[in-house]
Amino acid sequence: MIIETSNLCKRYGKVDVVRDVSLNVPEGAAFALVGTNGAGKTSTMRMLLNIIRPDSGTASVLGRDSRLLQPNDFHQIGYVSESQVLPERLTIAHYFDYLRALYPGWDKGLEKTLRREMDLPPDRALNKLSHGMRMKTVLVAGLAFRPKLLILDEPLSGMDTLTRDEVVEGLLEQADETTILISSHELAEIEFFTSHIAFMDKGHLHFQESIESLRARFRAVNVTLSAQKLLPYAFPENWLFPEISGHTLRFIDSSFENDEQLKAQLNLHFGAIQFVEDAMSLRDISNVLIRKTRLSRKDAA
Repeated sequence: MIIETSNLCKRYGKVDVVRDVSLNVPEGAAFALVGTNGAGKTSTMRMLLNIIRPDSGTASVLGRDSRLLQPNDFHQIGYVSESQVLPERLTIAHYFDYLRALYPGWDKGLEKTLRREMDLPPDRALNKLSHGMRMKTVLVAGLAFRPKLLILDEPLSGMDTLTRDEVVEGLLEQADETTILISSHELAEIEFFTSHIAFMDKGHLHFQESIESLRARFRAVNVTLSAQKLLPYAFPENWLFPEISGHTLRFIDSSFENDEQLKAQLNLHFGAIQFVEDAMSLRDISNVLIRKTRLSRKDAA
């Protein structure tokens, strides 16, 4: 794992902003950390980079305790944040002149290619850039030295569609050689190019899994019953939020394998049935898992 955290916690005053987060990011992944504003994503990322210290728990980045990261380690770690501070008086060209000297692995050819693709005017002062142009500039800066790990904190926030597509294209070009951890509060912006996903809410990490696995095992199931029936006392644990209305049973199957296995389960409990199972969007799956986790916490309280 290129990133591993164990029971990571951060508190500001009486507010727990990160609560016992254990995150595992495999090398080579494009890993999405998704959640609403205030979920704890930024604080988690800043602890990974030793910008802030955890109150408890541990974080390992590139095999090193995050609290012991050295300047040489940051030659392998890129960081892009929507709140990143830039030397405002420099032009784009002068900014990149300055950065090249800091990174032994800087690839001037890659920089040139990315600047052209992102349409970054060299003579434009950084303080004259739009939000989208600023984010494209810092993204190129984060990619041009070919980091082993790239951490992106809300890089697409507030961008128009065209600018967002240009940024994503730049990320896709480097995805084969760089592990990417990207945070967003909009799943739709990033789901199509990520390989893994984790969801945070109110400081808690609700789930983490490969997108391929998550999509494969979740189905929305609608069943037509032969007669009006009640829910069985002990239905399978993988049937989430089951409800019966008249002759119709609806639930989410969180361990779907195939139609034959599902039909056997349904026949066991309800006899003759007809059913339809549909694949679910990542947004719908995320909502189901968060709802399940919140209910579990209420029941445990």
